[in-house]
Formats: sequence, structure tokens, C-alpha cells
Amino acid sequence: MTRTATEGRSLGRRAARQVHGFTLVELMIAIAVALFLIAGILTLVQSTRSAFATQTALSQFQDNQRLTMTFMAEVIESAGYFPSPNLYTAGAILPPAPNLSPTPPWTVTGQSVIGTPGDTITVRFGAALNDNVFGCNGAQNLAVAPFDVFISTFFVDAANRLMCTATSAAGTSTVVLVNQVTNLQAVYGVKRNPADTGSCTDTYLRTTQMLPSDWPNVWSVTVTVTFVNPLDNTAAPVTITRVIAVMTAAGVNS
Repeated sequence: MTRTATEGRSLGRRAARQVHGFTLVELMIAIAVALFLIAGILTLVQSTRSAFATQTALSQFQDNQRLTMTFMAEVIESAGYFPSPNLYTAGAILPPAPNLSPTPPWTVTGQSVIGTPGDTITVRFGAALNDNVFGCNGAQNLAVAPFDVFISTFFVDAANRLMCTATSAAGTSTVVLVNQVTNLQAVYGVKRNPADTGSCTDTYLRTTQMLPSDWPNVWSVTVTVTFVNPLDNTAAPVTITRVIAVMTAAGVNS
């Protein structure tokens, strides 16, 4: 069956309408929608990256806190320790002004803690050969018999780093413990009344308030470390405080 000329023209017009392209308005709308979707995806990606960076900074900050306080506590609480008290005395292992001494020097037999304005915190203790005690550089006494004297000094340097200088028979070394630390403060728990046998500490003093006679009677050290804010270094800093008992004194009556 053949189509008439009129039917052919009608079919041609319908076919032409079916294959026509997008208009300019339609293209502009499609582009606008695509740009809106892309902007939303980019915002989501940026938010995810920002949240990840924040979480990473907080995790690093928490690690720094744990490292700082755990390590300082383990070293400071060893102050005054010495091995085999049935064989040795504090005078033998921790005598006044030994060759390995901080500044100011040790002035009293058995003195194990000393600080300087600033603050620095210095402790000393005896370590037997292969003893399970560590200096602030992580070293053990693996060579000196029957014992070695370990001296550890904690301080903050000009680059905002918590540092430690370790001294022993092996020599002196200074190591970086953690970055982004702006200040270190110490408050010493002192027993000034020797007649009081019911309490270890009766006075708490800053370094500048300590008398020479107070240093041999330090029972605890309250350490406050100030960190740079991990989320905004222009914001208020974060301070962490820990009370560290000196193992050879805390809890022991005179």
C-alpha cells in the first residue's frame, strides 16, 4: 500500500520533531544542576578532609600527652632509688656533690631531686648492672658493676620542645621527648615537720620557694606541662598536670 504525498509530509514533520536537539535553556539548566551537584560533592570532600585532619591532630596530641606524662612519671618516681639496701646506703650511691651533678650540685647525702627556676626538674638514682630502671634517654645500666648513677634533667628549650639530658657513666646525651610544648612547671611536695609521722607531705612549694633544706625532703612532684593547642596554635594552650610520688619517700613514715 502506497502513502499519499500528504501522509509522507506529515510523517516527515513528526520524525523531524522526534530528532530535534536540546534548546539553549535546557542546556543552561543541565549545566547549573551539574555545577550544583559538583559543588556539593566538593564541599563534602573538603569537610571529610577537615574532619580527618582534626582527628589526626587530636590523636597525635593525645599520644604526646600519654608519652610525656608516662615517661616523666617513670623516671621521676625512681628518684632516690638504689639497689641492695642491705649492702649499700644512700650515702654510698647518692653522696653530696658527686662527679656527675646538675647545677646547682647535690649538697646533701641521699638528695635525689632538685629543680631550677625555669623550670627544670632533675632526679638521680642508682641502677645496678642489668637493673630494670631507665634514664630519661631510655638507657639501662648494661655495663657498670655493681651500680651506676643515672641523672635525668627535664626542661623545655627555645624551640618549644620537651627535652631531657641524661647523664651516667656512659656519658651525657640530650634527647627530644615531644614537640609543641611551651612550658614546664613543678610544685614539690615537701615534709618540713620531721616530728609528723602521720603525713608524708605538709607543704607544697614552687622551685623559687624551696630552701636548701627542703630538697632532701621532697616526697612528690606535681608536674604541669603546657602544650600548643593542636587545633589552633593561636588559641589558648592546653595544660596537663600529674602528681608523681617519689618511690623511696612517698608513703613511708619518718
